[in-house]
Amino acid sequence: MKVLWSALILSLSWCGASCAQQKPSEKAFARSEWKMSLLPDATVSISHRGAPVVEAKWIFWGAGWKWLGADFSTGAKAAAGTAYAGAVPDLKLKFSGTVTNPQPNVLQFRYLMDAAEGVQNITGGGLEWSLKTDAPSLRGQSSEPQMLPDNAGWTWPVANGQAVTVKFEPPPASVYFERGNKNQIRAMFAAGNLTAGRREGLMTVQLPACAQLQKSPSERYGATDMASLIPDAMRWDVAPVDLSFLNHKPAGRHGFVKAQGDRLVFADGTPARFWGGNIAAYALFSDKDAIQQQAKRMAQLGYNLMRLHHHDSMAWVEPTVIDKKRDDSQQLDAAAMDKIDWLIKCLKDEGIYVWLDLHVGRQFKSGDAIPGFAELQKQNGEGKGFNYFNPRVRDLMNDFATKYLNHVNAYTGLAYKADPAVMGLLLTNENDVTHHFGNLMLGDKGNPHHNALFHQQSQAFAAQHGLPQETIGRTWEAGPSKIFLNHKEHEWNANALAHLKQLGVQVPVATTNFWGGEALWSLPALTDGSIIDAHSYGENEALSKNPRYDANFISWIGCAQVANKPLAITEWNVEYPTTDRFTAPLYMASISALQGWDAPMIYNYSQRPFSAPDREDKWSTFFDPALQAMMPAAALIFRRGDVREAQSTYHLQLSREALYLSQLSPSHSATLRTLVEQSRLTIGLPQTSELPWLQSGTTAGAKVLSDVDKDFIPANRNYVLSDTGELSRDWERGIHKIDTPKTQSVSGWIGGETLATKDVSFGMTTPKAAVALSSLDNLPLGQSKQILISVAARVQASAGAKMPYLSEPVAGTLTLRSNAGKLQLSPLKSDGTQGQAVALSGNNQSYRITLPGTSHWYLLRAD
Repeated sequence: MKVLWSALILSLSWCGASCAQQKPSEKAFARSEWKMSLLPDATVSISHRGAPVVEAKWIFWGAGWKWLGADFSTGAKAAAGTAYAGAVPDLKLKFSGTVTNPQPNVLQFRYLMDAAEGVQNITGGGLEWSLKTDAPSLRGQSSEPQMLPDNAGWTWPVANGQAVTVKFEPPPASVYFERGNKNQIRAMFAAGNLTAGRREGLMTVQLPACAQLQKSPSERYGATDMASLIPDAMRWDVAPVDLSFLNHKPAGRHGFVKAQGDRLVFADGTPARFWGGNIAAYALFSDKDAIQQQAKRMAQLGYNLMRLHHHDSMAWVEPTVIDKKRDDSQQLDAAAMDKIDWLIKCLKDEGIYVWLDLHVGRQFKSGDAIPGFAELQKQNGEGKGFNYFNPRVRDLMNDFATKYLNHVNAYTGLAYKADPAVMGLLLTNENDVTHHFGNLMLGDKGNPHHNALFHQQSQAFAAQHGLPQETIGRTWEAGPSKIFLNHKEHEWNANALAHLKQLGVQVPVATTNFWGGEALWSLPALTDGSIIDAHSYGENEALSKNPRYDANFISWIGCAQVANKPLAITEWNVEYPTTDRFTAPLYMASISALQGWDAPMIYNYSQRPFSAPDREDKWSTFFDPALQAMMPAAALIFRRGDVREAQSTYHLQLSREALYLSQLSPSHSATLRTLVEQSRLTIGLPQTSELPWLQSGTTAGAKVLSDVDKDFIPANRNYVLSDTGELSRDWERGIHKIDTPKTQSVSGWIGGETLATKDVSFGMTTPKAAVALSSLDNLPLGQSKQILISVAARVQASAGAKMPYLSEPVAGTLTLRSNAGKLQLSPLKSDGTQGQAVALSGNNQSYRITLPGTSHWYLLRAD
């Protein structure tokens, strides 16, 4: 086996003027250009103008490309450096070493690699480098990465004498572009046969003199004081606050929901706005008493909508609404439907509306008599993608809709289609051919029945419309294929929607979703529905994303707001164990309110049965304090209108070229990224002769744009400010602020910062947290006699991923300017009761509040 473990040198070099030669203003600009962080897994991340451009990860494969788990981590920083260790158990490999910082712009990694025994036929192991060669921050100035001579590494010229270079001494076993993709480079330290023994090495990471070495998030958080963590700070079965007064009961009291332009309204004209969640899979079929209890809790936490999801996911959910004992998938399961009936009844009683999905994970069976059925079986039998070409699958899906929506609820006496508590429907979940499943129809995918249908129909469409027949079937490319695939989705949508209309459905219907990183070319067919639906999931450090050059999960939602269509977000989340997920609810609620989006729904409220949890669960948030602690404050922001809608609206009118001939998305559009947090944004689709059904809508009173890549944030500003002045996000500091009369909050890296809103000054010591003050009596905070203080920081599971969750205390002081009278502070306990009230001292109508760090919620009351 050939092993590199002598020296690995990573240099980010700048061949231009040195820092000493630059003017002070140039130095400041240069220092903000390039940054590098040592990550917890002992790899390096490099960013340019706040956007990541180079990332690395450890990769190891055994014989036959068998993936082998590798575990690397850094330890505490000490005078001798930062220790790190790693292991690849299947190869009997262990790593140890230290990382030092001998110069401001240099990191050195010293390695010991110990192979306990020899291993044969290793495919390879080492580091994989991901390069964003099209990063917007580089402004098209970078060149293609190149391999260095003699297998010594690679170099990436990024702009005007600047380059990222990885050099190995001696050369490793291999360095190559993965399948010719110059955005992905693999450096295999080992390949072939591994012999036992120890190897030593050095890796030097060097940046230009003007670059910055910045702390990683884990370094900024610091060590966790396990003794200070609060166990069970939020009960799974109790709400600490009660916002159920926001709900009108029963749900449906104002009549059916309908789409009116780009808004949702009730039949009696009352505006409809929904703050929701998902109840999915096993949770749907929970114990009836637990369902009733949770429905009350949901209302108390501020929810007025729940989507019922994975009701038919036969591969892994037991039971489902489809009878799984049969050799077909065409009959409802009576016992499962009784649970759904009860759930809808309990939600309705609490003023919580219901969104129903018609198709999620149904598995078609041999008894369904589907032509080409063997091809569906290879895709788990779900039929996604195939339904757009296979008439039998289409008809079976319509048949299910008939049975499901005509089903009469045993507890309300109403068919689902006739219950105004049902506010919306989804035809099919995460199922499109414009981006995700179109490739299944290609000739090399082993699906001859569906490939024949695809080929015949695509060629006929090309001939009819004068499109090139040689490219119409290239589903993986921009161009004519995207027009044809939208046409196919539209055909299916039109049939399904006509069927629902014939059944008597009266509520808005979404076709499928804008999801999974697809480009805007997937939007046309979505407009067949009376409402657009989007899915978007966030990552760590969303508040630190520089929108000039980098998109976060909010940007991906914003580009789905088609003109004259309401927008639902049936799935959003920043999932466990994402460390800073506690910042997401306030951020999501405030931007949703600014944009006038209609129905955000976190995924999930629960996927597990409603009972005492025994371990962590990324798919169930109902017992996760990091998210649910901030949900009441978020509900008030969105539902009460604490955050005003934007004063200005921009309408991005797309051309045919922009929509179909480029892979337009927030990743490639400064317009989308920089407007969504400032002013209202709508998307206009172009008239397309091949798609005569596609409407090119506009937004009344909007400023019409055509430039998809314009930066709308003023120059030399490191924050984005809403045009109402109520919302701001400083991406350099990673801080989000909400400043409205009834809600004022700060979140992100707020520890040690001096922050203030109109009525509150924040002096927090917890490094990263979310803190919100919400008026509960509908008066401005400076006059309110009842204020909810919500706080959250890191939350983690106990050892072994078990319960209880452990909450980091949020510490610091608040100064509230209030004329409401003498105030007293009471912590709200996890069981919903109030703790001992403490009178606050104050003068000149200014009250100092020291947070005791014992709860996620505190109540301020005036005597």
